[in-house]
Amino acid sequence: MRRILAFAGVTLAAALTAAPAHAGKKQFDEKKIVLSLGIMSDVHIDSPDGMPSQKFEAALNQLRDKAAESDGDGLDGVLFAGDIINNAYADPKNYRQALWFKSVYERVFNPLDVAPVYAVGNHDVYQEFTSAAPAEAKNISALLGPDWFQTDVDDAARESMECRHCVIGDCHVICVTPVHAAPVVYTRECKEWLDRTLAQITAADPDRYVLLLTHPMIYGTVYGSELGEYWYTSDLTSILEKYPQVITFGGHLHFPLNDPRSIWQGRFTALGTASVRYMAIEAGKYEEMSGNTIMRDHNEYSEGLLLQFDRNGNARITKMDFYRNATIGQPWVIKAPAKDGSHLRTYSHLRRMEENKAPVLSTCEVTVGASEDPEKPVSFRFAAGTDDEFVHHYVVMVKQVRKLVVEKRILSDFYRCPDASDMKKEYEVKLGRLAPGSYEVYVTAFDSWGAEAAPVGQSFEIR
Repeated sequence: MRRILAFAGVTLAAALTAAPAHAGKKQFDEKKIVLSLGIMSDVHIDSPDGMPSQKFEAALNQLRDKAAESDGDGLDGVLFAGDIINNAYADPKNYRQALWFKSVYERVFNPLDVAPVYAVGNHDVYQEFTSAAPAEAKNISALLGPDWFQTDVDDAARESMECRHCVIGDCHVICVTPVHAAPVVYTRECKEWLDRTLAQITAADPDRYVLLLTHPMIYGTVYGSELGEYWYTSDLTSILEKYPQVITFGGHLHFPLNDPRSIWQGRFTALGTASVRYMAIEAGKYEEMSGNTIMRDHNEYSEGLLLQFDRNGNARITKMDFYRNATIGQPWVIKAPAKDGSHLRTYSHLRRMEENKAPVLSTCEVTVGASEDPEKPVSFRFAAGTDDEFVHHYVVMVKQVRKLVVEKRILSDFYRCPDASDMKKEYEVKLGRLAPGSYEVYVTAFDSWGAEAAPVGQSFEIR
């Protein structure tokens, strides 16, 4: 145990005053990493050894191995942004799923060596988010046992509100639990405690980040955080905006980390955590969807994060594709908190939108089969668009005398490709059988920021 339980059993005051000052260097120093934390959410364990358990174990092993590549002391903790189990909301008997979650974790890590910290998700409590949620959450903590709570330094808040203050090494981790859904809100006592605790931590060490875990996304921040009031919360924003040292991690949505909007900076920093079990996406009415927000290949997916701090307080966040045992794109690197707020500019949402460039489309081709032959429908093929990041989705439209005949929305394969250069180079869309006549077909590409390519297309005849 290097620094995992550095503050276990000490007073809150001691935890707040023990951290050394930073050297003030701005570049991430990979040779001097002082803390490595895995971060994931929506594990949704529902069996001892089924698919979710297998994905969870694979994720833990990959986080362990990835951390060891640059941190000689390895992983220090794993943080969970909720929904560690799957079915407590349906039947309180399902709290036993916490034992399966515990078993998988402890096959890979001893919780006294690699500290687990979790926030409560809606699947983790019987009635989802209600005033009973803090009491219901005790069903999980009782099954996990005391070894899982060695880093907690405010047992009174955990017992009364399921608000947690944990310290792993010199990193403060805060967890808060909602008491209502749609809209997602927290008790007045919880919010007062959060404000007071953040004030104490940041006053003692203004140059170090504080991590906040809560299952719903913070409204208007990362990818998906405007999906609907069941999925986000705006109840904490006024508090968080007071503390530029805060990094929030939310789950609930299952949206892919491949999208550049999965990190956001405004007056604080917010990140999505994706999902270990399966992927969801915006309700985009895309082809190949099996539900409103679920693609047919949603189970071919499992993602999370590796967060590392160097000795100067800089953070590096590696996006992990556990399903493909790969890292996604380049790591996000955030400078240590600065009084002038400059650490919040790198991933400023507004700045990145302003600097974003629209995608570009090039070639397309229509293939017309015999209209009376169902085996030879009309198809439309086009080259994938180019972009400074990648194309998020395409819209194909077929018109006849300005009347829309066919519209198809195609989500690109960005979520399947840890390296965007491996995305599909060409798309083919079946337009079906069309009646005789003259038509126009064209495609438009959109990137993650909503920038739109100039459409390409052509006219064709069905005889």
